Amino acid sequence: MPTSRRESRILETYARSLLEAAKAEGHVFSDLDALDVLSNASPEVLAVVKTMVERDQLDLLPQVAETYRAMTEDDADVVGVTVTTAVELDDELRAQITKMCEEQFGRRVSLIEKVDPSIIGGIVLEARGQRRDVSVKTQLRAARKTLGGVQLFQGGEASNG
Repeated sequence: MPTSRRESRILETYARSLLEAAKAEGHVFSDLDALDVLSNASPEVLAVVKTMVERDQLDLLPQVAETYRAMTEDDADVVGVTVTTAVELDDELRAQITKMCEEQFGRRVSLIEKVDPSIIGGIVLEARGQRRDVSVKTQLRAARKTLGGVQLFQGGEASNG
């Protein structure tokens, strides 16, 4: 929270300016997501983005991200594993997932943690172009697809049709 009236006015000015611009472009909630990501970005990421803005090269950001991803995947020392869960990982589960992934890849692992309440439960792991999805959301989707091909008859009996 702001520590002074001056800081409060500065924060409100930035937020209001962003809100009005986002409304005009119809990006209010996507800009909120982007702002959340930027607010958690490391100083080195912010420094690169700042340099790209200063050089009017921000349009290259998606390609820089893809090149960076490729370079990190080629790095022989570490494997980045994106872990998506419905709630934040605790230290014990984080250690278990890290150990399991290190055994699987035979390398040191760096977890990139994401929280997505829409998966309801379970876990989604992504690394080196592979995805393992054992989320409740995916299991429900599969059950819905399976049940879509089932016709119900009187008496509660079901038949695949």
